[in-house]
Amino acid sequence: MSTEKIFISPRLEGHRFDDHTLPVSLLEDFSAFEELVFELAKKIYLDHNPQRKRVPKGFTDNVYLKLSKIEEGSTIPHILIAVATSISNPTIPVANDEYFSYFEEARDKVFELVENANSGKSAEIDSKFLNYFSRIGKNLEDGESIDFLNSSSSTRNVKLNKNTRRKILLSREEKLVYSEIIHENVLISLIDKKNKVFHVELKDSTFEQPIIDDFYDTIYLAFQEYENKTLVSLKATGIFNEQNKLVHIEDIQSMDVLDAYDINVRLQSLFQLEDKWYDGVQGKAIDKEKANIFESFFKNYFNSNLQLPAIFPTLTGDLVLEWKKDDIEISLDVNLDNLNAELFYFDMDSDDNDFQEKINLNLSSDWGKINNLISKSII
Repeated sequence: MSTEKIFISPRLEGHRFDDHTLPVSLLEDFSAFEELVFELAKKIYLDHNPQRKRVPKGFTDNVYLKLSKIEEGSTIPHILIAVATSISNPTIPVANDEYFSYFEEARDKVFELVENANSGKSAEIDSKFLNYFSRIGKNLEDGESIDFLNSSSSTRNVKLNKNTRRKILLSREEKLVYSEIIHENVLISLIDKKNKVFHVELKDSTFEQPIIDDFYDTIYLAFQEYENKTLVSLKATGIFNEQNKLVHIEDIQSMDVLDAYDINVRLQSLFQLEDKWYDGVQGKAIDKEKANIFESFFKNYFNSNLQLPAIFPTLTGDLVLEWKKDDIEISLDVNLDNLNAELFYFDMDSDDNDFQEKINLNLSSDWGKINNLISKSII
């Protein structure tokens, strides 16, 4: 049997949580949160009981956090703290409420760390506890956050995002670097078979990496296509210095050669356009956060077996997607502010077949209309 109570009900904010689900990768972050709370609870117990040199036996042995349900409102996981007990092997050294209080005080200390980082205050705590943030928040993406308090009436800012996490990790005295998951499009410029290394080109930097057997075919193909600027989608752990500059790549998780029409490849290129890009007067820069949300919808709902579109910027900072096959042209004018779009179908042989239709890219059903039209017309 177990004794349990609600421990945290954080709100996860960002487009990945709009469908009220919890990505599996975030479970790693909450697991690290649990470890930090347990270690802080031990310290707090000893602070409250200075006559003791160690915590009681079994203090954390059968204590655990567990996910009970996920509530709507972006995504709100209800996480309980529970203690497994048995008559033959009791593990609770003190009354339940007092026992839980050590863990609740530790939880509140974590909240305080996040709040202080958001307000620019330094963390007055041993760096060994701050090191847990190398995993807590590691799987958050740009524009995402964990609001630990989840209270609209609270004046406290206890939202953890990528920037907050960086501040916490860089506040450690002994190691002014931090790590986070990176998703980058890179070039493979060299393979050194003798030394078993290859070179990754990313923007203006080159990183030497050990050749990984599982990815050798991808590495070799990309190297062969280097002159054609063939890109590789790289997912790995990036090590950054205090100036937020990538200084090292480690723990490569995936590598995939990208199609020249891959949406991420094209968007990354368009992100280089600055305001007034067209003629020095006109041409609004594309909003990266809004474009990334569109990309997420595209990857989730566009049929990957269909021909990819060419993508162009508009003078207003929006996007136009185009498909062409023989005498058929299909274009989709996308408003990035609200993901409303206008679909145009042109048949060069017969104007009678031309039509246009309003599309809501927030709806999976409307993506189905696009997929059906492309599958019938662009073969």
